[in-house]
Amino acid sequence: MNIFWITVRKISDLCSTTTIALANGLVEEGHSLTILGPESLSKPSQNSWMHIELNQSPIRGLKASSLAREAIKWLKKNRSLKMDAVIIDWQIASKLAPLVKSFGHPIIIMDRSPPADASILAKLQWREWKKAWKLVENRTVLRGCVVSEHHSAFVRERFNVRPSHIHVLPAGVDLNLFKQKNEEKISNDWRFIYHGRLDKNRGVFSLPMLIQKLNSNGVASKLTLVGEGDAFAALENLAKTHEWMDVFPKMEHAKIADLLSKHHIGLLPMPESKVWKIASPLKRSEYLASGLLVLGTRHSGHEVSKSNSGWMKLFPQEEFHRRGVEWLTEFNSDDFVSLSKEARLYAEEHYSWHKTVAQLIVALHESIKET
Repeated sequence: MNIFWITVRKISDLCSTTTIALANGLVEEGHSLTILGPESLSKPSQNSWMHIELNQSPIRGLKASSLAREAIKWLKKNRSLKMDAVIIDWQIASKLAPLVKSFGHPIIIMDRSPPADASILAKLQWREWKKAWKLVENRTVLRGCVVSEHHSAFVRERFNVRPSHIHVLPAGVDLNLFKQKNEEKISNDWRFIYHGRLDKNRGVFSLPMLIQKLNSNGVASKLTLVGEGDAFAALENLAKTHEWMDVFPKMEHAKIADLLSKHHIGLLPMPESKVWKIASPLKRSEYLASGLLVLGTRHSGHEVSKSNSGWMKLFPQEEFHRRGVEWLTEFNSDDFVSLSKEARLYAEEHYSWHKTVAQLIVALHESIKET
C-alpha cells in the first residue's frame, strides 16, 4: 500500500514515540509511507519513510489550524499522487477529510487521546474531537483508531459508530530497546521512577509524598522523575531539599530505557478522570518490558489482565499511599527477581509494537476494500 499520514506530532512531543513506531512498522511490513507534519520526525538518514515538512504557527491555539492550511495547499498541488489510504490525526481531521474524500482516497482517523486537560484551549479541542468522530459516523471517514477498548466504548457512547469501524491500537514497546537488566534482589533501597509529562493534572505531586511515607515506615526508597510540564519547577525545587529524590528534564528514548533498567518500580499516578480512564499509557508498556514492578492508581486506563498480580498493584486513589506502603512493607524482597521476569514476559506477550502495527494494517485494508 501507498500510505499517507498527516500528523500534528513532532519529535519534541513525548507522544511522537508512537507515531515513529507505527511508521517504522508499516515500512517494515513492506508498505510505502509519506508523513506530512510540522517537522522531521528523525534525522533524514534515519527515516524509513518520506517526510514532507509543513510550516506551522508557533502560537499555541493556532498550531493545528495553520498546519491544516499548509496540508490543504500541499494536497491540492499533489492531488494526482497515488494514495491508497490517508491517515489523519483527529486534531485536523475536520479541516482535511472533506478534501481528501473528494479526491477519492479512503481515510482513517488516528485518535491517540482526546484533549487531556481542563483549559479553555482543551474545550475548543473537544469541539474538534467531536467533529472528527462525526466524520466517522457519517462515513466521510471509514475507520477510526483508538488506544483501548475503553476508549472505543467512550466513542461509541457518543456517536453512532459500529464497533467494526473502530480499531484498537494499544501503546506498544520496543522490546529490543527496553530490556530487563535488574536481576538482583532488593539489597539497599527501592528505586521508583515516573517518566512522561510532569503536569499537575497527572497526580505527580502524590509521588514524593508516597516516597516520604515509605521512608518514614522503614522502607528505604528513592524517587526519579523525568519529563517536562507545569509541575516541573516545583518538583525540581523539592528535590533540592530531599536527597532521596531526583528530577530530570525529558530525555531521548535510549536514555530512558537505560534509566528504567536501573530502577525497581514504575509509577502510574494519573487519576480516574475522563481522559485517563480510556488511556493506554506508553510508560506502562516500557516499565513492564524493563522488568519493573508497577504501582499506580486503579482505573480502567491503567489496568491489564493481571492487575494486582505480584508485579502490578493498582489501588484506589484515596488509598494509594496507605496501600502502597502496606504492600512494600510486607513485600519479600527475594521475590523481586522472579516477579521482574514475569513482568517482562507479560510485555513480550501483549505489548509488542508488531501486534499494534498489524491492527493498523487491518484497518487500512478494510478501508480500501470499502472505497
